[in-house]
Amino acid sequence: MANKPNSLAMKRGQELISIDYQVITEEKTLERPIRIIVADQNEEFRLLLSEAAAKEPTVEVVDETGDGAELLKKIDILKPDVVIMDLILQNREGISVLREYSGRNGYRPAFIIVSAFMQERLIAESAALGAYYFISKPCDVLELFSHVREIAAESNASAGLVMLKGGKRETSDRKIESMVTEIIHEIGIPAHIKGYQYIREAIILTIKDMELINAVTKSLYPMVAEKYSTTPSRVERAIRHAIEVAWDRGDIEVLQKYFGYTVSNIKGKPTNSEFIALISDKLQLRIKEMDEFVR
Repeated sequence: MANKPNSLAMKRGQELISIDYQVITEEKTLERPIRIIVADQNEEFRLLLSEAAAKEPTVEVVDETGDGAELLKKIDILKPDVVIMDLILQNREGISVLREYSGRNGYRPAFIIVSAFMQERLIAESAALGAYYFISKPCDVLELFSHVREIAAESNASAGLVMLKGGKRETSDRKIESMVTEIIHEIGIPAHIKGYQYIREAIILTIKDMELINAVTKSLYPMVAEKYSTTPSRVERAIRHAIEVAWDRGDIEVLQKYFGYTVSNIKGKPTNSEFIALISDKLQLRIKEMDEFVR
């Protein structure tokens, strides 16, 4: 799946062209559309998703609402496979809806959070309570539906169930990838440049093994280079270019949130290793917070 920047205007969804394809699981082709409820106070956004879903053979919006209390009733009656939900809802907030279904035995839908309210604590709690993705607004509707199909294929969401392992959601590779992707989108690294993929892979590898940050040249760059059939020196240059682009075009407040003192004319841009280490460290802390919420 190609990654697309979150800054893509939502109105693009009105121009979508229906794609003829099938969703394949390991065992069989899904025989019915993935049933979705959309919960968002923005009526235009709800209409946009409904109209886009009407052009997609694999997804179906069965209902929509802007009210959290009403959402709970609709979920219990309609039993959707996936709920696409903002955190800000009338009468009952999205986090409260997630808590209602967290740890439930038997039926529970898969949740995707789509919100402009990006706060690290809420992202961590949403993930800990079972949300599969936290996507910032505005978002690409095609990419959003792609996430819906991934969930159905990998988690048995098509049967209306999200399986927990040992009563606790484990932080999967896909979850880590999603978290990394959200951050580098937020920082302002364009998805079309080579450094985007290299940085993304380097951060994911470092989260799994923080010792790699002490061997960037000898181990980390070669590992990334091997995956993308290139050379370590090209990986290093592409990552450096991506960081420069983020510093030239990114939101200064977002950069300060993640990099603090390094965002100044005096300190300059972080080195490749500083950039990777800071993001990896923040995400490791976020993953630990998820574990704490679940316990």
